[in-house]
Amino acid sequence: MSKKVFVFSLSILLTLSASFAATSPKELYNKAFDFESEENWYEASQYYLEVVNENPAYSDAWFRLANCCYRLGEYDLAFQYLENAERYEKSNSKIQNMKGMILLALGQIEDARQIFTEVLKVYPNDIDAHFGLAEIELYDGKYSGAELQYTEALKRQPSNRKALLSLALLCAEGKRFSQAEKYLRQAMQYYSGEAEVHYLAAVIYNMKGDYPSAEKHERIAVEIRGDYEPAYELLATTLYSQKRYNEVIDLCDYLILKNRKNASAWYLKGVAQDKLGLSLDAIATWNTGLQVLPQDELMRMMLELSVRNNLPFDDARRKTWANYHIDIARQYDSRYDKAGSTYEYQRALILDPNNQEARLAYADILELNGMHELYLSQLKFVRDNSETIPTSLSDTIEAYSSLLSNTLAKKWKVEPFYLDKIRWNIAVFYTEEASLMNHAEANRLTALAAGDIFSGVAITSVKTQVTPVSGYGEAFKNARANNFDYFVILSMSEGSDDLTLSSAMYSGRTGAEVSKERFYATGNNRFSTVLRRFRNSVLEKLTVRGKIINRNGKTVLIDLGRSENIVKDAEFKIIRKNCLKASDSGIGLFYKDEDLLGILTVTEAGEEVSEAEITNHGFYDRINVDDEIVLIHQPDQNSEAGMDTVPNADEEGNPIVNNDVKGSELVSEIKKAVERPALLDFLRSIY
Repeated sequence: MSKKVFVFSLSILLTLSASFAATSPKELYNKAFDFESEENWYEASQYYLEVVNENPAYSDAWFRLANCCYRLGEYDLAFQYLENAERYEKSNSKIQNMKGMILLALGQIEDARQIFTEVLKVYPNDIDAHFGLAEIELYDGKYSGAELQYTEALKRQPSNRKALLSLALLCAEGKRFSQAEKYLRQAMQYYSGEAEVHYLAAVIYNMKGDYPSAEKHERIAVEIRGDYEPAYELLATTLYSQKRYNEVIDLCDYLILKNRKNASAWYLKGVAQDKLGLSLDAIATWNTGLQVLPQDELMRMMLELSVRNNLPFDDARRKTWANYHIDIARQYDSRYDKAGSTYEYQRALILDPNNQEARLAYADILELNGMHELYLSQLKFVRDNSETIPTSLSDTIEAYSSLLSNTLAKKWKVEPFYLDKIRWNIAVFYTEEASLMNHAEANRLTALAAGDIFSGVAITSVKTQVTPVSGYGEAFKNARANNFDYFVILSMSEGSDDLTLSSAMYSGRTGAEVSKERFYATGNNRFSTVLRRFRNSVLEKLTVRGKIINRNGKTVLIDLGRSENIVKDAEFKIIRKNCLKASDSGIGLFYKDEDLLGILTVTEAGEEVSEAEITNHGFYDRINVDDEIVLIHQPDQNSEAGMDTVPNADEEGNPIVNNDVKGSELVSEIKKAVERPALLDFLRSIY
C-alpha cells in the first residue's frame, strides 16, 4: 500500500465515532447510503468502513466504499476496496464496470475496454458498461461514438438520469443546443427536485450563451441545496458573463468565507475587480489567493501580466513573486532540465529585473552555453544596479572584459545591442467562445500568455490582439491588413488537473492553413509546459534568416550567431534585399530564382554576429549589405539542444536542434499522459 493510500485510510479510521459500535451493520450501511446519495463522500466512507470492519464479507459495502474513493480521486485505494468486493462476488457486473472506470481514470484504456466488452457479452443490456465504452470513445475523440453508447443506454432505460444528462452535455458540446434542451426537458420530468440536474442545465445554458436561463437554474440549484459550492461558482461565472462585476465580487467573498481554498473564487474576484478598473485591488486579491493556492498557474499568470502593467519596478512584492519562479527553476536544475530552469529564471527577471539571485543564475546558464559576451553583460547589469557587490564579481567582470576585448563585434566595430534582428511577425488571436472552463476568460489569458512567452525571442515579433475575434475571417482580415507573416488562433480546454491548448496557424498573406496542433499536459506546471511546447512548435516552423550587415571583399559579417544556434560551416543562401516572402501555403520562404545572389558559409561564429565567406551565383558580384540570408545547412543537425527562444528551421523546414520540452516530472505516478477531454469531468460527476 502506498504512503498516500495508507494516510488516507488511517485518517478515515481515526475519525470514526465510538458510538458506531452500538449500531448494527445494516443501520450503518443505511446511514452511509444516505450520505452517499447526498454526495458527502467523506461521511459515507466513514460509515462504510465501519460496516466492513463489523462484517468483512459485506461485498456491497466494499463496492460502495470503492465508489466513494473513486469520487474523491483516490483511484489506487478504490481499486483495493473493489478487489475485496470481488472476492465475495466475482461475477457481479457492477463490480467489473467499476473496475473498468477506475482503470480509465488511471489511463489504462485498453484494459478498461476489454472489461466493458466482456460484460456486454454476458449482459447485453448492461447500462454501466455502455457508459464506460462512451468514455473510451471520448478518449479517442469520437464524440459520435460516445453519443451512440449513451443512446444505447437510454433505449434500455428511458428515464436513466446519467444517460439523459450525458447526452444533453454531449449535444451542447457539439453546439446542438435544441437537441440538448430536449434531453434536459426529459431529465426535468423525472428529476426536477435534484440540485445537480439544475446545475448541469445551467452548464449547458452557459455553453449556449443563454445567461438568464443559466442563472435561473443556478439559483434553483442552490435553493434546493444551500451548500452546493459548484453551483455558486457557476453562478458567479454567469454573473461575470453578464458584466455584473460587483455582484461577482460579493458572491466570491461569500464563497471564500465558506471555503478559503476555493481557487475559482479568488481568481474570479480578481478578474472582476480588474474589469472595474481596480487593478491594484485585483493584484492584492490574486496575491492572497496564491498564498492559499500557489499551484494555480492561470491565476499566477493573470497576476504577473497585471503586475507588469500596473506596479513600479521598486515594489517590494515583486521579489516575492519572482522567488516563486526561482524555486521552480531550482527544481528543474535538480532534474538537469536546462530549458525549464532558463524559462523560470527569465520569468523571475521579467517580474523583478533587479533580482540579483535570478540574474546571476541566468548568467551562469549563459556561460554554460558558451555565451560569454551575454554572460558578461548580465554581470555588468548586476554591478550597475546593485548597491553592493562582492569583490569576486568585480574580478570576474574585469577578467572577462579582458578576455572578450577581441570579439567579432569589436573587430567589425558593431554594437550587437542595437541590431534589429526581427525577421518574423506573428499575430495571436482568440475567440470568446463559451466552454467548460475552470477559469473565466481562459482563452484571453492564454492568448496574452502565449504572446508574452515570445518576449525574449529577438528574431520574432509576436503581437496578441487583446479583444476577441469572431472567428477565422476576422483574424485573417486583421493579420493581412497589418502585414503579419502568420497568424495563430488559440483556444484552451481545462479539466480538474489537466489542460489542452489548441493552436491553428495560418499564412498571414493568403490565409492558408499551416498547422493545427494540440498540446496536452497534466500535473504541476502544466500551463507553462503547454505554453513552452506551443512556442517551440511555432519556432520550429520558422526558417532561420538574417542579413549581411558589413562586407570586406569576400568576407562578410552577418547578424546571426551562436545565440541563434549558428555554428561554424553553417551555409546560407543570399537573397536580394526585400525579396523574401513567407510561403503561400505551409512553412518556408518564397523568392524568385533571379533574386538568388550567392552562397555564404560561416567561418567563425560569434555570439550575436558571425563572419562568413561568400560565393557569387553567376558571373557578376551582386551581393550587398542588407541582402538577406536563409539557412540551408547546419552541421551536426539535431545533435544537441540549443537556445529554445529563436527560429529553429532550415529552408526545408527541418529543425536544426532538438528543443523538445520535457514533460512535467512532478506529475503523480497514477496520472498518465493520456489526453482527457474536459467534458469527462462533468460526465463523471453524474451518477
